[in-house]
Amino acid sequence: RDCLLSRGLGDVYKRQICEGDLILFGIVYGSDSDNKIMNRFVDEYELWCNEGKNPDIASIDLDFALDLQKKRLDKKGVKIQTAFTDKETVKNEVPINACTAYDMGECKSNIASKTYEVTEKYFKDGKKKKKIKDRFFFYTMITRLENQNSEVACSCPNCGAVSNVRELLNGCKNCKTRFIMDDLFPKVTNFYFVKTYSLANKSTKKVLAPYLLGGIAAVAAFTVWVVVKDGTFDPATANMVYEIGVRAIPVLLGGLLAGYLAWALKTLFGLFVGAAKSIPMIGPHFNCQKRLPWLMKEVNPNFSYEYFIGKVLALLKIMIFSDDYTNLAVYEGNPMKNPFGDIVDIKYRGVSKLNSFNVTNGCCYVDMTVYATTVKNKNSSFRVKNEKFRLTVCRSVNAMDDGVFTMKKVTCKSCGASFDATRERNCPYCGNPYHLGNDDWVVVSFGKG
Repeated sequence: RDCLLSRGLGDVYKRQICEGDLILFGIVYGSDSDNKIMNRFVDEYELWCNEGKNPDIASIDLDFALDLQKKRLDKKGVKIQTAFTDKETVKNEVPINACTAYDMGECKSNIASKTYEVTEKYFKDGKKKKKIKDRFFFYTMITRLENQNSEVACSCPNCGAVSNVRELLNGCKNCKTRFIMDDLFPKVTNFYFVKTYSLANKSTKKVLAPYLLGGIAAVAAFTVWVVVKDGTFDPATANMVYEIGVRAIPVLLGGLLAGYLAWALKTLFGLFVGAAKSIPMIGPHFNCQKRLPWLMKEVNPNFSYEYFIGKVLALLKIMIFSDDYTNLAVYEGNPMKNPFGDIVDIKYRGVSKLNSFNVTNGCCYVDMTVYATTVKNKNSSFRVKNEKFRLTVCRSVNAMDDGVFTMKKVTCKSCGASFDATRERNCPYCGNPYHLGNDDWVVVSFGKG
């Protein structure tokens, strides 16, 4: 039998696992490289998009965010088919480590990225309505527990026999029940896309071929037109082999040159347009990237800008894809309805703006504007739009970064009970309200930028 460890037991065991050669889901937990974990997540994310199966390597909170988006897609009768079309080409490339963030000493999170060509097809009621193909930096936050020990003795929750964690995961020696832990680390705790205009990793043959062939065809057609218009060419008396041979090399070379120039001009124009659109955002973004770590230094000496942005993007997705904010623990603002019910997908544009920062009554408030590209569905049409979202996030200054903290399993400050804060705001045991902001970042205001 397979049995999922209960939330309470998971809370006991989660810091005692995954050292050595323990293998689950094809991952050697505790020792695998970021590259292997990232490759696995790319495969599993594709599977989630295409078949709805949540990634095994995703954290509990990331599963929650994906579930919210899946409910939105199902509600609107929309399906997104996603393919990382060049994943086999870049499979063995070492991902770029954007940063490493540490929490209280038990966790280490690496934010790793690779560049992929991603093709997305949007279906409405089974009919393909839109296709988007672009290149993205794909960022994944990989969190590990350190100083773990899988040989700690514990009792089997099913029969009570004493075993170690490794044996329980592989099968209790007494009752043969195998326990699956959904909070087994390392995990991918967050991910996001940032569009890139870089030509790196693109297949030169694949990109240039249409332009080169088109150039040759255009030059050949122009040459025929010139010869016919000139009137000196007589098919009846001309040596066709000689005529074709004489003109073939100039046509070929001229066509290749014309095709290459056309590709270069189109590419430069695309880069120019992309850069022009980004210019207004450059100043605010660099200001945010520079000022926020300096401001946060007094509150959190180990503050990581990249780790924080990942948290903000996760909260943004939850706010966009949640249909009801009434019992949503991550939202502690004034009652409101979700105004973004037509959004079915969202991607970060790599730019954030810091509007304000202050510490009041023991709480840290950060007001930000996030630039993103959304895909909206209304009736049977899909529309891609660049948008700005403004949100203020808050957290107690006494809260410590905890890479394994999950709102699916919080501890009541009053009675110590563990419960799922994604379902209710009040502790189901003692009835006292639970404030997620005492442990992690929450949203206190949210809307269009």
